[in-house]
Amino acid sequence: MDLPRLPKQRWARATLGLSLLFAAAAFAYFASDGALFQGVVFAALILGAGYWEYRKKLQEKRVARQYEAEAEEQRRRNER
Repeated sequence: MDLPRLPKQRWARATLGLSLLFAAAAFAYFASDGALFQGVVFAALILGAGYWEYRKKLQEKRVARQYEAEAEEQRRRNER
């Protein structure tokens, strides 16, 4: 029953990894342009947003699993 959820969690991790890569690229771009501080700030904003989105996706999945479990339990009680 947990197998269908596993790829979705991988997708959340993959998007977090993409955020990390984008932040590194942004930092490298600004650092090569001589704006080191702006690169650090922009990369930190990207990383923060990516991590926030990752945590939000995990929380949504936890809530969905909880509702599914409650609905399944309710269905079992109604069958008796």
